[in-house]
Formats: sequence, C-alpha cells, structure tokens
Amino acid sequence: MSANYLQDLQQRLMRPLLWSVLAAVVIYGGSMIVSDLNAVGASIARLGLAGWAIILGLSLVNYGLRFVRWEIYLGCLNSRISTTLSMAYYIGGFAFTTTPGKAGEAVRSLYLKRHGVTYVHSLAAFFTERFVDLVAMVLLALVAALTFPEFQWPVLAITVLVVAAMPLIHAKTFHAFLDRHRSKLPSEKLRSVSSRLLDLLRSASVLLKSGPLYAGLVLALLAWGAEGIAFHVILDALGVDTSIRLAVGIYSISVLAGALTFIPGGLGSTEAVMVMLLKLAGADIPTAVAATLICRLATLWFAVIIGGVVLAILETGSKTGQRQAPGV
Repeated sequence: MSANYLQDLQQRLMRPLLWSVLAAVVIYGGSMIVSDLNAVGASIARLGLAGWAIILGLSLVNYGLRFVRWEIYLGCLNSRISTTLSMAYYIGGFAFTTTPGKAGEAVRSLYLKRHGVTYVHSLAAFFTERFVDLVAMVLLALVAALTFPEFQWPVLAITVLVVAAMPLIHAKTFHAFLDRHRSKLPSEKLRSVSSRLLDLLRSASVLLKSGPLYAGLVLALLAWGAEGIAFHVILDALGVDTSIRLAVGIYSISVLAGALTFIPGGLGSTEAVMVMLLKLAGADIPTAVAATLICRLATLWFAVIIGGVVLAILETGSKTGQRQAPGV
C-alpha cells in the first residue's frame, strides 16, 4: 500500500464526511427552530459541565471496550501489532463513522497493512464487529420493545433473523454452497471478488465461534449499554422520568433504526425515532429534541472528532517521517 493511495482514499472519504456534517447542521438546526429554539437551548444548558463530563466519559468507556474486542479479534487471527499503534488506527477510523454503513472506518485496514496484517484478516475483524454490534443492539432494543408494543414485532423479527444468521456464517456447508456457485459467475472479475468475499467470510467465521463470539458479544453489550446509561443521565438531567432499562432500550431502538436505513450515521432517522419514543415516554417535544441532540453530540460526533484528531496526528507523523527519510 502506498502513502499516495491512502491519501487518495482519505480524500474520497472526506466528501461523504463533509456532506454528513452539513446534513447534521441542517437537521439539528431545523429541529431546534421547529420545536422551540429557546426551550431547547434552556434544556441543553441544564445538563451542566458535570453532566457533560459523565456522558463523554461513558462514551470513552464505549470506545475503550470496543477496542479491547478489536484486539481480541486480531489476536484470534494472529494479526496483533503494537497496542499503541493499534489503538491509534482503531480510533482514527472513527473519523469516518458517518460514511455509508460506517464503511469508512475500514480505513484502519490500510494502516494495518503496513505492519503485515492482511486485508482479509482486518476486514474480517471489521465485519465481525459490525455483526456483533448488530446482535448487541437488537438484544438491548428488546428491552424497550416490551414497553412500546408497536415495536415488538419488528424487533423480534430482526432478532430471529440475526440469531439465525450466526450459525450460518461459520457453517462449512454454507461456505461450500457459496464456493460452488462462485465458479458459475459469468465474469472473471466477479469470480475474483466473490473469492475474496468468501475468504473474508471464512476468516470472520473463526471469530463467530465459542470464545471470541461470546467475549465479543459481552463487550458489545457493555459498550453500548454504557452509552445507553449516558442517555439515561441526559434524560435525568433534563427532568424526564425514565428507568435505566427504558433509556437503554430507547437508545438501542433508535440507533438500530438508523442503521437499518443505511443512511450515513443514521442521520435524521435515528434522531426522528429517538424523539418519537421520548414523546411516547412522556417528554415534551423541546426536551425530547434537546436530549436527542445532546446524545448524538456525545456519542456519534464525539467519536468523529476524536477520530479526526488522531488521524491528523497519524498523518502529520507519517509526512514528517517521509521528509526525514532521505537524510537518514
């Protein structure tokens, strides 16, 4: 992998990132104006510095637990590197969280390639992360589904589909089925791509068995549960009377709904579902909008900002090393 290729990819990813930032400004600004700008502003101010410190701290717990899981996955694939560098690459990927399907986070694979980690292994870890996160969010969403009857059947249906997919992913008969049909594809390019996808699936299947699966799922539940608790802290500070269980469930259903729309970062859809559920839970519109904006700033956009800073440091260090190399 050349440095130029990495830079070109980052530049291509910047466009959807900037569009997502612009969309967020429009959505959030419009929501505040429509719902009552002054009331929303007053609600946000009620959180205070201590409240912000708690919810941002819980977001950091989320990122830390997910990194631990990432290290477990790379270790299972015999692809471990320096913990410091691995953390920098992992956190740096958050800069592109708002790209479609979080695909931009896979930029960390290009950095890992510098250290001999194959694309198949790093992308298998990335795929497994996304899948296990989906399972965790579905399980957490079940909690709120019991409170909101209109969401019970959709959440239960998704749960069944996700749980059913788990044994299928690492079933050798399923791999053999895909391999047989791969050879029948009409073009060499399609056969090559499908071969790589099959290799990715086989590598991911190692991480979806026994130890790695359950360890990853427990860490995912703790990580996303931490952000759900942060959401409860927000609601409590704004005077919305909800239990931790309900707050975690509302947060999970909202994020899950946003993910299923395949809109970058779930922008618009996640916020709309969160406001709607908070209204059903008894919050007035300005308070629901304020809680939603604070939550998204402290989770999604906090990750993007931290990732951007780390990525900038990595790139600055890389360019400095390139300039010094000729004189060594």
